[in-house]
Amino acid sequence: MRVCLFAYYNPDVRLAPHTRHLLSQIASCGFTIHIAASGLSDATAQLLRDDLANPAAPIPAAVHPRPNTGLDFGAWQFLLSKGYADNATEILFTNDSVFGPLLPLRPIMNRMGEKKFQVWGMVRSEAVVSHLQSWFLCMTHDALHHPAIQRIFNQPFNDMTKDEIVLHGELGLGLAIKASGLSTGASWGSTRGLARLLSLNPMHADWRTVLRSGNAPFIKTELLRDNPSGIASIHLWRAEIPDPTFFNPDWIAAYLASTPPRNRSGRASL
Repeated sequence: MRVCLFAYYNPDVRLAPHTRHLLSQIASCGFTIHIAASGLSDATAQLLRDDLANPAAPIPAAVHPRPNTGLDFGAWQFLLSKGYADNATEILFTNDSVFGPLLPLRPIMNRMGEKKFQVWGMVRSEAVVSHLQSWFLCMTHDALHHPAIQRIFNQPFNDMTKDEIVLHGELGLGLAIKASGLSTGASWGSTRGLARLLSLNPMHADWRTVLRSGNAPFIKTELLRDNPSGIASIHLWRAEIPDPTFFNPDWIAAYLASTPPRNRSGRASL
């Protein structure tokens, strides 16, 4: 059984079209989806459930409200503590921090599945330490329950600052995966390019290279909304949408028009 643990944060309970698209693509790959809805009350979570059940485009997903603490790792920890991945053979950790997939997800999932990795991610980053970016990360049941991985997910993320979560969560997980000896891979990774040279986030510094490869057809919302690294090319994003009939670029434009830039306390992947 495939299970997706989805970290979601949006005070507006109406599901953004690009997030609905992502969830639909995940569901099309055979995943049972559990959404950790951070910061939503039981009443507002029900509104989100109703939105997901919209007969015009229903998304089969369970919604679990929780306090808005611990960022993504706190959300995933919450879902794990409830046992939603206990019987899963494959667990996908992901979140609502991306636009995409801009191309169908199933071929990527099939290609990576054929390689039989115990852990794989959509993108490998060399920022600080080599690691798989946590916004899209797959593990087998045995990998998730390896003691080195369990030590990461058993940390008190709800008591940590954002910087601590990045250090002990995403980067710590990269080190734990390496120490565990588990077989790993990435749909996209490179030892060349600006991101590798300067140890920057490739989803920012090399965003067009990553996107044009077809191996990781996503754009980070943070890049277009906040541009924390000052990337000069982001105004060209619309021209980089490979198939506007599959992913409508107006979804991005609407999000950017309605969502103000965030300060550094927001989510960021290395």
